[in-house]
Amino acid sequence: MYQFLISVVAFLIGIGILIYVHEFGHFWVARRFGIKVLRFSIGFGRPLYRWYDKLGTEYVISLIPLGGYVSLFGERSQSIPHTERQLAFSYKPVWVRMLVLAAGPFFNLLFAVLAYWSVFLLGVTIFVPILGQVPKDSPAGLAGLHAGQEIVSIEGKPTPSWEMVPAQLLEHVGEDKTVVITVREGVDKPLQNKTLDLGNLVDDTESDWLETLGLVFVDPYPPVVGKVLTDYPAFKVGLQEGDRILSIDGHLTNSRSEVIHYIQLRPNQPIVLEILRSKIKKKISIQPIAKISEKSNKKVGFIGVEFSAPQENIQNLIRTQYFGVGGSLIKALNRTLEYSGLTLGILKKMIMGKVSVRHISGPLTIAQYAGETASYGLKQFLDFLAMISISLGVLNLLPIPILDGGHLMYCFYELVTGQAVSEFAQMIGMWVGGTILVGFMILAFYNDLTHLLR
Repeated sequence: MYQFLISVVAFLIGIGILIYVHEFGHFWVARRFGIKVLRFSIGFGRPLYRWYDKLGTEYVISLIPLGGYVSLFGERSQSIPHTERQLAFSYKPVWVRMLVLAAGPFFNLLFAVLAYWSVFLLGVTIFVPILGQVPKDSPAGLAGLHAGQEIVSIEGKPTPSWEMVPAQLLEHVGEDKTVVITVREGVDKPLQNKTLDLGNLVDDTESDWLETLGLVFVDPYPPVVGKVLTDYPAFKVGLQEGDRILSIDGHLTNSRSEVIHYIQLRPNQPIVLEILRSKIKKKISIQPIAKISEKSNKKVGFIGVEFSAPQENIQNLIRTQYFGVGGSLIKALNRTLEYSGLTLGILKKMIMGKVSVRHISGPLTIAQYAGETASYGLKQFLDFLAMISISLGVLNLLPIPILDGGHLMYCFYELVTGQAVSEFAQMIGMWVGGTILVGFMILAFYNDLTHLLR
């Protein structure tokens, strides 16, 4: 319940900030060019609170916090008295109207730059991208990648952190091609180039495509039993806290993840663990029960233990980077441009069917991530808001009628032909654009509910 409340509050704060930033962009530029603003609304539906400024603009906070709008005087080319035309949007030059329309998405991207700038300025703690156990028959294993290697770059683009590995690979997922991954065995070791064959790998939320490739983050924790859960197989066969698992069915193991993965693949199948307890080795037979995985919604093996995770084990996998004022700004600009391009690339691949549309998230999933990142700290929450702000900015620039990009498309037409798009054509465009957006929202809600019901 506590986490639910955090998610709701974080979502309302986050989405409120991003909507305000977007609409303020339209508002601010419109005011700069003398356009009268009738209403500035955060949310849709029934107004909950409203007030007016000295210029007559109505400010509204509405019931449904899933968007907002700025209503401008004379948005349509209706008959307006000559004395008021200097205040009307539709009577302004095309280039002015284009600036007003582009200002909302631009402010979203500007907010992302500022958020990332703050994150980099505060210092970034990253996980070094070191590989864990790579299956020999996986694409990564066949490419010559193995445990302990650090991924330095992908196709020449640096991967200073583990999170940058999927980000760089996403540019190529869904394409029948190979990518060059540069690795090293240690900080002072020479660089090696490995060619990873992506084949026709299609991103799918039903499976972990990184794991399918054989790219797994190193698990720094040895398989030392921590808490033993009562009435589960481990408790019944006498496993104890502090037991070190040396092998499983004769296979030597050095990490917690190897043991967990092996057990999960064998529900209701007997296995033999070799353990070390008080410097004495002994073998224990155990049969994992079948349990439904929250991640995959499939049956997995489970024996009822929690493994110990000493903090000192991860110190050599963590780096903290500081970039200074100027360096942080450059990093923020690059990150915003990179993620903007990545967003467009993923949209293109979704249209082509190379990336699953199940990745489209709605407000429920966004709220969940908002709560999680807010509970981690300010830097994580700002990072999350920056990514969502980039998505809002890029999506609003798409040439879909009803979005800012659609209206910009009308303005480009007018700029080229010297004639405004007819009212009838705009009405058809609004219908088409509205249908697309409703379909998009239905898909997003469906994905949210499917995720929650797993």
